[in-house]
Amino acid sequence: MTTEAAPTPTDDFPYEFPDPSLAEIAWEWDDMHMPHAFTTLAGEFACDISDAFRSPYEKYPEYGPFPQRWYSAVWNGYVYYAYQRNVAEGDERKALYDRIVALCRGRIAPTAAYWRDELVPELQGHYAAIEAIPVDSLSLAELADAWEDAWRRSQRTWDIHFDVIAGPYQVLDDLVDAYSAVMPGAPAGEALRLAHGGRHELFDVEIGAERLAAMIAASPALTDALNAGIRSIDHLRPLPGGNAFAAAFEAFIAQHGHLGQSVDDLLLPSWREAPELLLGDLSKRIQHPPEPAEARRARLAAEADALADAVRARLADRPDDLAKFEETLAYARQMGFLTEVHNYWIDRHDQATMRTFALRVGRRMVEAGLLDRPEDIFHLHRAETAAALRTGTDQRPLAAERAARHEHNKTLKPPRILGKEPPPPPAGIGPDRFNGDQGASDDASLLKGTGSSAGVVRGPARVVLTSAEFDRIKPGDIIVCPSSNPSWVPVFTIAGGLVTNTGGVLSHAAVVAREFGLPAVTGVKDATTTIADGRPLEIDGTAGTVRLL
Repeated sequence: MTTEAAPTPTDDFPYEFPDPSLAEIAWEWDDMHMPHAFTTLAGEFACDISDAFRSPYEKYPEYGPFPQRWYSAVWNGYVYYAYQRNVAEGDERKALYDRIVALCRGRIAPTAAYWRDELVPELQGHYAAIEAIPVDSLSLAELADAWEDAWRRSQRTWDIHFDVIAGPYQVLDDLVDAYSAVMPGAPAGEALRLAHGGRHELFDVEIGAERLAAMIAASPALTDALNAGIRSIDHLRPLPGGNAFAAAFEAFIAQHGHLGQSVDDLLLPSWREAPELLLGDLSKRIQHPPEPAEARRARLAAEADALADAVRARLADRPDDLAKFEETLAYARQMGFLTEVHNYWIDRHDQATMRTFALRVGRRMVEAGLLDRPEDIFHLHRAETAAALRTGTDQRPLAAERAARHEHNKTLKPPRILGKEPPPPPAGIGPDRFNGDQGASDDASLLKGTGSSAGVVRGPARVVLTSAEFDRIKPGDIIVCPSSNPSWVPVFTIAGGLVTNTGGVLSHAAVVAREFGLPAVTGVKDATTTIADGRPLEIDGTAGTVRLL
């Protein structure tokens, strides 16, 4: 593969590398997690992820040395990441890959207990500490210190993120390899069904939403109100059955209210901030009740057991291979779900916590005459906010300038790669099942991606870019979106299918879709711009195809 230069900077999309030597590596726009232009603070929040990505390789030097470096940058509001291996292509790169795989396999056995007993309590402690900061009673100088401490805590949650996911992703990769060796030609998504049918936080979200929908359905007054577009708990509370529903809804929000954001953008509110988003999702469940959550879970578990029994039958005369398969399967079922549950506890929870905290600080800055609106804090760098709190510097002109620039950035189309195109992987390096390979098609009516969740379904395309558009999704629609995460659980239960711009069989979208039995094709390049809203589609979640009808 010939290395090609990236697009030349233009007036519409200017960029400059922080160091000229960094133009020699590939910088990739992370349109899976950050598919649109971000504000200044949201971009910094996204760049924290790159800093945290180094931690697993520094924490376990016995698997090293690990010479690679990660970089992050925001150009015109779009978040780019770069990875510098610092090894020669070929044998050196393969040796580095093997050390990384060894590290990840070494994390498989201890992860479940480590996550349950140490990391979840630590995460809860960080969120509680940030929420408890007495923003309104601190002096501005004290608030500056608290602001910086909160961001240090946030950074620690991302350190935990990359510490915990190494084992779960590796064991699911190993499961696919083990299954494929016994069932040659089987799609990767089929192998991953072996780990489905468990009970975890995403299942709890679905059970809770199901109970809320049942309470609405039991009250004609509540049903009529939601069907009429009422999206306020205060308006629902006086209706027959309203008090009990409001109490149950508030308990659900207290537990799961940090969900609701479609991507990793601090501008997006959670259900706790915008409960009308969840009420809109519940209204759809009344109109089109999905398969009961427990029935679906039991069905997926039975299907998983049937797949496992088929492997056992083929390995009956190979006891060593069977024992290895059983070990891999047991670990995959024990903690493979952390490939998505970590998103529930970290990505969504930290985002919701830091957004709420930033707005609280923003309100103090408005009171002090430093900003016009609380949300203007999203147009400042973290250090600028801390400095303004300490010095009393008026940030209103700067925030207004950046707000205008952000509106312009939203109209841009960023290049996918800046710098140099990445080289192909050397022999012996396994497929990237998280990002996947975006397929090409000579047929304009046939789009190709990764078959990530089995099933063939037809329906109208519903192009959805953020959670603010969830209310547009109707029962049976095929959701077409940049990517997804656990916040999409309520709409996945009424949708007919899913198509995403990005991702492979281990992407967030793929994992959640399989958990809910939703046919899905991921990694369809530019799906949200190629497919017109309302266009009839047929998707094949096994073959990885989307046909425009």
